[in-house]
Amino acid sequence: MLDACLSGKVVVLGVGSRWRGDDAAGPRVVERLASGTSALCIDAGDAPERHLGEAITAGPEAIVVVDAVDFGGAAGDVGVFAAGELSPRFGTTHDTPLAVLMRYLETESRAEVLLIGIQPARVGFGDPMSCAVEESVHLVADMLSARLNGAGEVPDGPLATAGRGAPSARLGGEIA
Repeated sequence: MLDACLSGKVVVLGVGSRWRGDDAAGPRVVERLASGTSALCIDAGDAPERHLGEAITAGPEAIVVVDAVDFGGAAGDVGVFAAGELSPRFGTTHDTPLAVLMRYLETESRAEVLLIGIQPARVGFGDPMSCAVEESVHLVADMLSARLNGAGEVPDGPLATAGRGAPSARLGGEIA
């Protein structure tokens, strides 16, 4: 599922606050991707609604939102979700629920929109990023970079067989 949507024109929207520990996962993934891929990488920070127009006017075939979200996994677990799989307040620290943002992006852009969620350990103001989430940020960025740069299939690991809504085992399991 994830691999199929990473062809063509892609926008990667990193969501999260750099001031709130693991919530910085989305912006950190985008930061790692920005200089090494043809995808439009947008650091939307903690106000993603301010960047929706930029994502839509790019005319993408797919929009991948990356954020730290509490889906009940262990710190650093990675899950891939469609908008319809998210409850209205799906474990996010942002004012506008991710499900609402994703549905709006789908409607206005007609692109496939997926969320790559990284399970946070801590999101307190001033907290440092946890080691588990830092490792997952590197892993997710490296996997996205490989696929977006035409390196074939997503390498083995948590995003290799991405399925909807199932968290991976941290660093090495599969999303089933």
